[in-house]
Amino acid sequence: MSFIHNKKLIIHNAEFDLSHLNNELEILGKKPINNEIVDTLVLARNKYPGSSSSLDALCRRYRIDNSKRKLHTALIDCDLLAK
Repeated sequence: MSFIHNKKLIIHNAEFDLSHLNNELEILGKKPINNEIVDTLVLARNKYPGSSSSLDALCRRYRIDNSKRKLHTALIDCDLLAK
């Protein structure tokens, strides 16, 4: 697997995800992800201070159907985040 370099990555709670991804890359002897990051958790906390900023809370706020999100999976979360 290779990563596209010089592209922005949009991630909800990037600090958490990147720590795990970069740990796995290190185990494989690969370079860490070095892309520019847009963290939607940070954006949500800035836009709605004091409110829940979870992906589920944002789906409720923006009326995005998240009924398929019974389990935390990357593909479903990416789809919801894109919406």
